[in-house]
Amino acid sequence: MKIRVMLLLSFLPLFASAAMSITTNEHVSQALTPDVLRAQIGFEEQNKSADGIKEHLNAIVASVKQFDPKGEFCQGGGYYLTPRYTYKDQKQIFIGYGGTLSFGCDFKSIDHYNALLAAIQKIKAQSVLINQSALTWEVSLKARNSAHLAMRTSLLQTASEQASFFSKETKMHCEISAVTFEGTEPQPVMMKRMLARANAPLKEEYAPTEEPILHEETLFLSATVNYTCATK
Repeated sequence: MKIRVMLLLSFLPLFASAAMSITTNEHVSQALTPDVLRAQIGFEEQNKSADGIKEHLNAIVASVKQFDPKGEFCQGGGYYLTPRYTYKDQKQIFIGYGGTLSFGCDFKSIDHYNALLAAIQKIKAQSVLINQSALTWEVSLKARNSAHLAMRTSLLQTASEQASFFSKETKMHCEISAVTFEGTEPQPVMMKRMLARANAPLKEEYAPTEEPILHEETLFLSATVNYTCATK
């Protein structure tokens, strides 16, 4: 992957023929290929029995844990139970309970994603509805952090090379006096997207999902570097 650096220079003499201050504004960009397939999967059920909902949702949680025993890919798994009411003649009438459950997952591939849904489909009660967000390819936090460190290293290396260049051009001894990094790319947030609400439970003839289109993402990092040059 190519890293591009742009420099803007400003020179400010401090004392005539004695010292000089130089400031550079440097910008680095790096293209990354997304490495995780991100999705949120939710479940809901309405039932007169709270225990029935717990049993059905617990079965799904157990299935996800079996699929991902170390919790490497999925987060979440806590469910909510709330009473449901209707109203007649201005009177509140209890009609049962509603339960919801959700997971946010980063999959390695579309096959990985489809394998989890197939495993859940085998144990999911028919009364449980499934909600699926749109699948998106994204750069993982680990890959972003690695790229960020690489770009910082590149900027620092450039700054060191510029110090030597300024020393040669000015016939003075120039060294880095300060580096201020600015504006990095936004970080991804798990469990952020809204779920697309399903109108009916998954059918028995479950169909695998196709892989979404993958696009490269460009990350940016900039820094202001101050140099101080003095006569040798």
